[in-house]
Amino acid sequence: MPEPSSSLERQRRRLPPLAALRAFEAAARHKSFRLAAEELAVTATAVSHQIRQLEALLGIALFERKARRVVLTAEGRQLFPALREGFDAMAAAVAPLMRPRRRHILTVSRPATPDD
Repeated sequence: MPEPSSSLERQRRRLPPLAALRAFEAAARHKSFRLAAEELAVTATAVSHQIRQLEALLGIALFERKARRVVLTAEGRQLFPALREGFDAMAAAVAPLMRPRRRHILTVSRPATPDD
């Protein structure tokens, strides 16, 4: 894969931590840190931590935390569709590679002999 040729291209590739982006996308899709945590096989506290890290890095709030629920802010609503599409595209690209491969099994048998 070729290296980006300009500093502008390299700058565009600077991304927040992937785990934080995944946590945000899952929480936004489920509208719940708990359900996002179940999907990602982590704790709700870990999801909250990742989202706070992302918010701190971006310098904006992505969720309004309400009693027992979360609501996307305007910035969160702006970010969510692009991340959802990106993760969907990555999942589609990886899915064919994750299909169980057919295993070729060779069964060898022989007739029983008196020594068996």
